[in-house]
Amino acid sequence: MTSRIASSLIAASLVLGSSFASPVMAADAWTVTQDDSEIGFVGTQLGADFEGRFDAFNADIAFSPDDLSGSSVKVVIDIASVDTQNGDRDSQIVSPDWFDAAQWPTAKFETKSFSEVSPGTYQAVADLTIRDVTREVTLPFELAIDGDQAAAIGSVTIKRTDFGVGQGQWTDTSQVGDDVTIVITINATRP
Repeated sequence: MTSRIASSLIAASLVLGSSFASPVMAADAWTVTQDDSEIGFVGTQLGADFEGRFDAFNADIAFSPDDLSGSSVKVVIDIASVDTQNGDRDSQIVSPDWFDAAQWPTAKFETKSFSEVSPGTYQAVADLTIRDVTREVTLPFELAIDGDQAAAIGSVTIKRTDFGVGQGQWTDTSQVGDDVTIVITINATRP
């Protein structure tokens, strides 16, 4: 899959010290480089894959491999920024039968925890909210940090009907498949 994922990640949450002011670990704040990052997806229509992405989003990221418990990511995606390179499909995606962007203009991804699977490989457990429906997802990703530059790539497959995406006749998954793979590619810097 060549889809990438766009994100802008800002701000860190600091871990408070004890009353003795002993040194503590704090996750690093990262800012996503928009031109090199993407939030994309792959779905199927009439048995053929199609790719898309969301061009507008905001994100707050605080992440350190040495402080996974103090790390957090929150991404808010503008649904109306969808781009599948097909104007008809894009207008349907934001319609009431699909994402209903007029009523629910954003989707949200907010982490609950991180764990290291192996060196450079992690997974994030997060709440994903689409159409005001929240489900827990696990996003595995690879991360490389070189100085103040970081690059991450990962993907997770969800069922669109679990979030109410596809109402009425579109709850039938024979024309538009139920599985949608969300693919993220994030490049970020820290101050």
